[in-house]
Amino acid sequence: MEKNRAAIFSQLNDETSFLQDDFKENFREFQKDKRLAERSPENYCADRCLATGNCDVYEDMFQMTPSQVIEFCTNCVLATDDEDPVECDIPEAFYDSAQKLSP
Repeated sequence: MEKNRAAIFSQLNDETSFLQDDFKENFREFQKDKRLAERSPENYCADRCLATGNCDVYEDMFQMTPSQVIEFCTNCVLATDDEDPVECDIPEAFYDSAQKLSP
């Protein structure tokens, strides 16, 4: 019985450490994406959000749905002057975060 208990606890500890490692990796990736989104919105939208569908940073920052983030990236961030004008809806949270950053 003690042998079985030790084996079970050992197995649980191994799985827990795996989950912690996975959480750490996801956290690191999210922080990296957040820095990219803040420093270079064009690259974040093009390389992470539109290319891979990983739009979590803007979803969290601006309280937007995935489809709203894609619209925002396409119509506001990545729109060029050569294209026909498209309505660009800037989320309210964008203004809130800009006010927090200003002195």
